[in-house]
Amino acid sequence: MPQTNKDIKAYHKAYREANKEKIAAYHKAYREANKDKFSVRNKAYYEANKEKVAVRYKAYYEANKEKVAASQKAYREANKEKVAASQKAYCEANKEKKSSRGARYRALKHKQIPIHLRDCSHEKQRLVQIYKLRNILSEATGVQHHVDHMWPLSDGGPHWSGNLQVIPAKDNLSKNASVCEATKSILIKSLYTFESERSI
Repeated sequence: MPQTNKDIKAYHKAYREANKEKIAAYHKAYREANKDKFSVRNKAYYEANKEKVAVRYKAYYEANKEKVAASQKAYREANKEKVAASQKAYCEANKEKKSSRGARYRALKHKQIPIHLRDCSHEKQRLVQIYKLRNILSEATGVQHHVDHMWPLSDGGPHWSGNLQVIPAKDNLSKNASVCEATKSILIKSLYTFESERSI
């Protein structure tokens, strides 16, 4: 048997090298038998280290984009029904986020999100809350509501929380895709004021 710390370390290293599969099987079995324990511990660690974890994941992704993409594709192919069910459940539980992302995507295509708001977390949250209000009003009244751009995107209006209103769907569908000059002027002034206040 080894006598010194150096000998002990060498002994353990040699043992691990000679029993890789056995050790891996043991750890896998232990994790399977203690899923709840690991889940709680991992969740607690994540909550306490969100920024650290995000940085680590981003760095790993940047260094392994192709590997990650291949792994995700293989998982989706092998778990089509599970992935579809998960996506459906997420969409049902996060309707306002899905709607907000869809509107943001359309606005980005038309380059109509003000530059100073494209990476603003507060603005993103305001947009989500507006779509949440739409869902609440629709459910509470039994009348379908839409989130409407007062100054329509098709007429050059900005995709910005200050340009949004929640109105009944029938009113939104009956609107034309234009806005009066007075309303447009107020919105431009409000957006400029909003931008100035953010820079202070």
